Amino acid sequence: EHSIDVTLARAGILNDDRVHAGSSLDHSQRRKAAISAEEFDLFCLDSKERLYLILNEYDWMKDFFRFHPQHFYENSFQFVHRIPPKKLPVKVKVIGMGIGGSLAVSGLKKRGIEHVIGYDKRARNGPRSVTSRFQNASWRAYDIAETMLDEEAFHHLAEYQQRIHVSLDDGTSKILTTDRVQIILGDAIHSALQSAERYGAQLRFDCDAIQASEVSNDEADTDITAFFTGAHTSELVPGLKEQMHVYSWKELNSPCKLWLEIKPSEKREAFTTRDIEVGAEKWHFSIESARNTKEDVIRIRDNIIAQHNWNLKRLEKNYDGENLYIEMETEDKKFNERLGKIDTLLNSLCPDHFGEHKEETGTLSDTRFDYTFTNAPDNEHNRNKLKAAYEKGDVVIEGKYDVDVKIASRSMIDTRSASEQEGGANVMGQELLRQFNTNVIVTGGDACVQPNPMAAYGATLACEFAGMLVQLAVAHGHLNAIIDGLKIADVGEDRCNPEWAASLEELKGLFNEFYDARGRSENYFQWMQTLLCNLYSLPPMAPMAAA
Repeated sequence: EHSIDVTLARAGILNDDRVHAGSSLDHSQRRKAAISAEEFDLFCLDSKERLYLILNEYDWMKDFFRFHPQHFYENSFQFVHRIPPKKLPVKVKVIGMGIGGSLAVSGLKKRGIEHVIGYDKRARNGPRSVTSRFQNASWRAYDIAETMLDEEAFHHLAEYQQRIHVSLDDGTSKILTTDRVQIILGDAIHSALQSAERYGAQLRFDCDAIQASEVSNDEADTDITAFFTGAHTSELVPGLKEQMHVYSWKELNSPCKLWLEIKPSEKREAFTTRDIEVGAEKWHFSIESARNTKEDVIRIRDNIIAQHNWNLKRLEKNYDGENLYIEMETEDKKFNERLGKIDTLLNSLCPDHFGEHKEETGTLSDTRFDYTFTNAPDNEHNRNKLKAAYEKGDVVIEGKYDVDVKIASRSMIDTRSASEQEGGANVMGQELLRQFNTNVIVTGGDACVQPNPMAAYGATLACEFAGMLVQLAVAHGHLNAIIDGLKIADVGEDRCNPEWAASLEELKGLFNEFYDARGRSENYFQWMQTLLCNLYSLPPMAPMAAA
């Protein structure tokens, strides 16, 4: 009723200088002023457009017009492209800037979230840093990344799109691209952080956000605090595991091995492929690419040094006397061989690296190296594969890890869920919100479930949750602006129904619940993959044990 004329002006059908000048109200400049009667129509237009933008963000427009066809006439004016950029008054803190968290901080700022702060207890660069992860991932989330990163970062990630070489009956062959790209996690994280920095996000490294007082004692409340802190998130804060409703099956845990092979490549163009052996217990999953970026080699070098330092500390703890001397001598020999191999490769590909004119970034012309990363269950069959790889002389990093079968059935805590619990108030949930001075806590990606080494969905899952966080923050930002505007518009007047603000607050809660519901489905998909992967990895159980 109040916004019909200004809506038509936005569409270009009527003329209104206030609209064509860009009429979205800047509530941050008018918090203590009242909206006059002459401006109330602009506030209504602004509110309607914000609700429209929320529907677009969640891709719900078709459903909305199907269920509410009376509103379709507005869409026929095609005025959406005339909506000016709108400020999103919402404060989001992201704890953990791995593949999911780094994408999130970039996407949040790209969408216009006013206050975005990222925390990570690791350093920005160097050994054991947030960007030092050398593991490969076969990643199908580049469609999400395109909406979250700036153009420079996205093009870098999309360079290594996987290809399939198909041999035809006539002797010719074709190269087909797949829906996956190959990323090295540390490189992808670095690109996403650079994108976030270019957009203006505040990134704080060497900062344990769980312990840091700045997270919990800020003067202004935080709207959303997001944990992207890995598979052990539920153990980081007392009470969080119970709130996440984590279920686990320790008898199905699967020990796995990983190793990285590096050698000069015969290829002169970007190349990536996968090598998979199937068969119960005998499977392995390898990702190979031909790369030419110096940073990838330096990242391996940093990891070799970090792993060596960790191994020395472990030996000092577990051995003494002559045994310690023998073990450390063996470790030093292995370390020097691996470091020498990497330094030789680095020097042959980039001769100036160890000289006075070394550069911090750059590619290695058209000379490439093969980067092959392998995961496999830890058993005799696969240990023989690793032994064969060692005999070729290309292994530079070896490691092991356990894959847990567990699932979190909740990914969100907010004021409503913390005040409602069967049998009374959720005291633990209230305490967590108070501890982090936030209205909502969400967890994302492998904060809920373990990465899956066979299906390689861990990085993709983390990025799915990053996209979900951006959607949630955009919804909160628009609704915060409308609620703030209602308070201003009603100063000295009686134009706004008091129930409107309550309904909008309830709507924010429903968006929180939507995040939780979608998170539950994403976690279930990953949990099912991990469960099947582990059952495929473990020896057959005796009938009694299986029962």
